[in-house]
Amino acid sequence: MVNPSEIQDSTLQERQLAHQQVGKMAFALSIGITLIYLAFLKPGIWGFDGNDMLDVSKSLVTEFDFSVPPGSGALGRDGQYYSIRYPLLPIIATPFVAVGLVLGHWFNIPTNYSSAVCALVVSVLLTALTTSLVALLALRLGSSRTGAYLAALCFALGTTALVYSREFFAEPLLSFITASSLYLALGKTSREHAGASILSGLALTAKPAGIVIGPVLSAYLLLKRYPLRNALGPLLGTIMGFMLFMAYNYLRFGSLLSSGQNASKFTLDGMLARFIGLILSPGAGGGLIWYCPPTILAIIGFRKALKTKPLEALAIVGIFGGYWLLHSFWEFGGWSWGPRFLVPALPGLMALVALIGKKWWKWLIGLTVLGFLANAPTLVSYFQRYYAEALDGGYINRARALWDSPSYAPLFNAWGAAYRQVSSALSTNIRDVLGQVGEPPPGDQMTSAQLLHIVAVWWWVLPAVGIPIWVGGLLAALLIGAGVWVLRWGWLQASATEQTNLTRLR
Repeated sequence: MVNPSEIQDSTLQERQLAHQQVGKMAFALSIGITLIYLAFLKPGIWGFDGNDMLDVSKSLVTEFDFSVPPGSGALGRDGQYYSIRYPLLPIIATPFVAVGLVLGHWFNIPTNYSSAVCALVVSVLLTALTTSLVALLALRLGSSRTGAYLAALCFALGTTALVYSREFFAEPLLSFITASSLYLALGKTSREHAGASILSGLALTAKPAGIVIGPVLSAYLLLKRYPLRNALGPLLGTIMGFMLFMAYNYLRFGSLLSSGQNASKFTLDGMLARFIGLILSPGAGGGLIWYCPPTILAIIGFRKALKTKPLEALAIVGIFGGYWLLHSFWEFGGWSWGPRFLVPALPGLMALVALIGKKWWKWLIGLTVLGFLANAPTLVSYFQRYYAEALDGGYINRARALWDSPSYAPLFNAWGAAYRQVSSALSTNIRDVLGQVGEPPPGDQMTSAQLLHIVAVWWWVLPAVGIPIWVGGLLAALLIGAGVWVLRWGWLQASATEQTNLTRLR
């Protein structure tokens, strides 16, 4: 006769083993993607948004406050200048920036570069962790382990996550928070739901667009008939996050509602064009299907999830729809790459893609290759290079247009711009480039900016500290090789575990 305690012990051991196997899969994804991304780490930050938040981190290190140098932000309280952007990423990046400042002094290189490189590591780590969360979220939706692993890889290599992992923008952080809060909300314990509530509040300090997370998760938990305190947690977290962001506004500008940004950009004018353009336009700032082709298969995954986990599927689509609708009211026109504002929705969409089944894998891999080819020019150049060329050439408005002739779209001009940047880098002395740090380009000649004349990888600037480029290139190759090896090991682990489970069921 079988002892019930033995059955219980066996079940507990199986659960512990399953947790260990899932942990190995998540570990392999995070480490492998981190190593590959680090091989392509940028040597500096180009553009206002990233440098604005970098200035906040540097001020936190050196001045212990949130002020920034005059001209970097907007005039605020007590005659000080403050960033018009968001506090959470600069705060998280502060220890990394501190290391960068120390390294800059040690190696006698401009601290603008050394601190920027270290700050960019934060985006790499956040995107790598989000990659693991795609797989973990897919498993909670009922995906196979190999399906979850493949979808996570396609997220990291075939969408704009590849691009924004190299930028010091708020999107990688908001993507991580969105994926984490979804994963925790789909759990079954009060502790997980409390974590989702906390993250729903932090989302607003990462970027105010995170306001969409809390209401959707509260609705999900309410419909799942969890205790009311669990269900209201994310919504209360959102309210607390909003209050925290208002306090940050008051600290900077003496007003609870003033963030320094132009609120008039929220408008109904052109809303429908932006709503459609964020999905279908090949132009600047839009085109999810062009810049993130694997997400097309989320439609199939969503239909499958509706049959088994309908509320979970609707929660993911609800957050995606929230980001989509919210930014349709925002009159964007900056120097962005693809649907930047939908980047935080990508983890949920790719978790749905994991459910499509093996018969669709060839399509998924093909679409991922297309996505990689679309985004790959940004691995060696700054995507802003094309915009700089358009500004110098007098057609910047067409290059930034959501709907215009595809011949002006960044998507179809990035390879040419990358080629010109690499060609320029081959004839440019890197020491001269670093010597011009902080100097603005003359007149409207934006393409003369120093960072647009180097290959946009960290090892290209190593000669400035006496290390040959080939040494850096070799290190980058080793990082890529190690990353591929780790990812292959993780895939084999997922495949073996899945095969073992199938054998047990038989």
